[in-house]
Amino acid sequence: MQGPRATDSLEFMRLFAGIVGAAIFAVGCSSGTGEVTSSSGGLDGGPDVIEVVLDGGGDPATPPDGASKCPQGGVCNYQTGAGCPASNPSCIPASDGKGGVVPACDVAGAGVSGAACTQSTDCAAGFLCAEGACHKLCCGGDWTGCPSAAEHCIEGLVYGDGKGGTIATNAMLCYPINTCDALVPTGCAKPGTTCQIADPTGVTACIAEGTGASGGACPCKGGFTCVIGENGGECHRLCKAVAGGADPFCQSGEGTCVHYNRDPASVGECTP
Repeated sequence: MQGPRATDSLEFMRLFAGIVGAAIFAVGCSSGTGEVTSSSGGLDGGPDVIEVVLDGGGDPATPPDGASKCPQGGVCNYQTGAGCPASNPSCIPASDGKGGVVPACDVAGAGVSGAACTQSTDCAAGFLCAEGACHKLCCGGDWTGCPSAAEHCIEGLVYGDGKGGTIATNAMLCYPINTCDALVPTGCAKPGTTCQIADPTGVTACIAEGTGASGGACPCKGGFTCVIGENGGECHRLCKAVAGGADPFCQSGEGTCVHYNRDPASVGECTP
C-alpha cells in the first residue's frame, strides 16, 4: 500500500456546513431602493398591505481564504495540495492511529467532480470519494477552491469513528449548487434535507434541516434563513421579493420582505 487510505479505515459521513459558510448572514444593510407598498386584498392568503424592498443592498460576497483555514501544521494542505510529492499527490484526511485524522498524502486516480468511485484513490489529486462520487476538497466555505462555478464549498466533512460518533476533519467538500428553489424547501429528494440558501453569494442547495423558525435560533427549518444580529443568529422567513409581493409572504410581526445582495433572485428575508 502506498500511503494511508482515508476510506479504508474511516467511514465518510456527510454533514452540511450550515453556519460554517454563510448560511449565517450579517444584517445591517441600507434601506435601499425599490420599496413597494400595494393593496392586495388578501390575494393568495397574503396580507392586505404588502411591503417589499427590492434592493436592500448589503456587502458583496467575499470568499474566505480557504487554504489558510485548512488544518495547519500537517504535511499538506487539503485545498491546494501543497506539500505532497508527485508520487503521492493527493492531500486527504487519513487516520492518525490515535482516534483522529491528519492531512496525509496519497496516490491519486483520474476521477473529478461527480465521477463514480469506491475509494479515494479512484479520484484525482485534491478530490475525495464521498457518497459514491468524487468531490473536491476545500476549507472554510471558500467557493474559489472548487473546480467550477457550478459547485461551492458548502459541506463539512467528518468521518465516523465506528462507535456511533464522529471525527472532525476540519475539511469541507464542493457540492453542486442551485439545484433547488429556496422558496420551495420541500423540493429535495434526500430525507432530512431542505432547499436553503447555502452561502453569502445567494446560491441554494439541499442541506440538513434545522429546527429554527421565525425569530428562533439557528440552524433553521426550510423556508427560513439564518441572520446574524445584535443577539446572535436567528431565523428569518424567506419571502417572494417581487413588485407587489407574492406567496410566500411575511406573516404578521415578521416585518418587511427585503431582497439583499446575499439572497437568490426574487427571494427576500422578512426583516423586522
